[in-house]
Amino acid sequence: MHNNHYRPEVCVWELTLQCNLRCIHCGSSAGRAREGELTVHECLTIADDLLSLGCRRATLIGGEVFLYEGWDRVARRLSDGGATVNIITNAMMFGGSQIEQIKRAHLINVCISVDGMEKSHNRIRNSPKSFARVLNAFELLRKEDIPICVVTSLLDFNFYDLEDMYELLVQNEVVAWQIQIATPMGNMAENRGLALDPAKMPAVTKFIREKKDRQEMRVCPGDDIGYFDEHEIYLRTRPGTICSWNGCQAGLRVIGIDSVGNVKGCESIYADEFIEGNLRAETLEEIWLKQGNFAYNRQFDVRMLKGGCARCDKGARCRGGCRGSSYFTSGSLFENIYCCYPGKAEHVRPSLAVSRRP
Repeated sequence: MHNNHYRPEVCVWELTLQCNLRCIHCGSSAGRAREGELTVHECLTIADDLLSLGCRRATLIGGEVFLYEGWDRVARRLSDGGATVNIITNAMMFGGSQIEQIKRAHLINVCISVDGMEKSHNRIRNSPKSFARVLNAFELLRKEDIPICVVTSLLDFNFYDLEDMYELLVQNEVVAWQIQIATPMGNMAENRGLALDPAKMPAVTKFIREKKDRQEMRVCPGDDIGYFDEHEIYLRTRPGTICSWNGCQAGLRVIGIDSVGNVKGCESIYADEFIEGNLRAETLEEIWLKQGNFAYNRQFDVRMLKGGCARCDKGARCRGGCRGSSYFTSGSLFENIYCCYPGKAEHVRPSLAVSRRP
């Protein structure tokens, strides 16, 4: 075990970029597999390295994770090593063989991407069959008593589906629902006009708090939702705790790996300039320990904050919110336009259109 006090406790691992959908909000522009994606043998070695560095929670994603042959072997290696493991899937391939793979993998749950009720979801997924496949997956998982989670990426138009979605997910015995923002990177960079209006964020935090209070399903925000409004301490609190946002954890306790072995602090910072190394050139430990890596968080100073964040009395604690959301909307890692802290209300928030990225 290394002596660095940072641990990659949480890993989001993209096993393949291959996908059977072309979603309008896809941050990775998934479709075709990358040339030279990691083999299962390479992935098993990386899984062992993650465990030795202290990884305790891993989420395997794509593209579409079921299109990576051997994903279940990688998941099983991690779960046998003591990590809790789940996958995120679009549910298009769900059937009996996928259920058997899930059982072999010893997953803690299966997370399905659901981005609205039928009309909105199918529009986002560019498929008239996608919503029906989600409902099919719900049914198959319920029959096998496999815990179901859902992740929803908010755009401006599917925001209006939240109430109906809540009822649908409760009816289908979903145990946890994560709500996050569709960040304008990848395909979404070409659809910036569909991005969630920041003025809607207070309604989102209020919604999450109210639904948590009903105790029918665990409802939680992504790291890009908050921060420090009247609902904050209710958003991230687990039973027996009172907690609130304490800054982006990319490169501190979170790590992202892509399908060719590039390592970033988080898979939500989907840009090559944030690659800290490649696992075919260096070991995971070498990349994680390298001096100067993950500098935006490991060497953070409150003086890095920009715009309204620079003048905010929560800046030292919040550290500018979610790095990915900040970077792809404001053009800076250290200015968050989605923050709904009342103490920032007097500051002018930049438009989504001003980002330096296309």
